[in-house]
Amino acid sequence: MGDTTDPSGQTDYLDEYIRFCNTPHVPKLNLSYPIGGYFESMAAFIKKPTHPARLFSLDPKGNERKEAGLYLIGHSRGNYEEKNDLPERMAAFAKKNDLLFDGPVYSVLLIDEISEINPENYLLRVFASIRETRHLPPNHQYRRA
Repeated sequence: MGDTTDPSGQTDYLDEYIRFCNTPHVPKLNLSYPIGGYFESMAAFIKKPTHPARLFSLDPKGNERKEAGLYLIGHSRGNYEEKNDLPERMAAFAKKNDLLFDGPVYSVLLIDEISEINPENYLLRVFASIRETRHLPPNHQYRRA
């Protein structure tokens, strides 16, 4: 997990990304793994979806782990600064299915300039910590949004 990003939001995502990649990490940052953004809550993600509070690496040799739990997962295509309507779609799905956002939100670019030339084809995955507000049978399957 990296240092806190610019809280004023004046620095764009790419500048924060470069700063994170150039900061010394223990263990050493392996740029072969995706870099993601950490938001303290869904409200923070909805308010500024292109300005995470921190950046992190998905390197499995790192010393931090995402907490186990129930997560609502959403996907979006587009450049770094674009989240399209993903925050709104996730909020609507949670409301419709009686889910409450309960904790951090993680965003990870799965497909970026390393593997795709066209920024419109970059693929973002967002994990939002949730909890159920109704009792569901153990074999319940959620529908895709």
